[in-house]
Amino acid sequence: MEFIILSFRSRNQTARMYEIFANSGIPTKIVNTPREANVGCGISLRFDEIYMQQARQLANRYPQSTYIGFFKVSGGGRGFSVKRIG
Repeated sequence: MEFIILSFRSRNQTARMYEIFANSGIPTKIVNTPREANVGCGISLRFDEIYMQQARQLANRYPQSTYIGFFKVSGGGRGFSVKRIG
């Protein structure tokens, strides 16, 4: 399983960006940030990689002061592999 997460240091800004993504047609969920990422406030936005270009455009258009970045997450079950991609 592979997916993208977008992390912030603020739960409020995570929720704000969730609304922006949802209103822009990006199917997204608020999820617990995988421990392996070792970043943020504990929650992140999760979405499929096919929406990455649109997600980057929205992140640039609506910058958040606690933005950490985008991460590609692979695996599941026993653990995840997390790689920063922007």
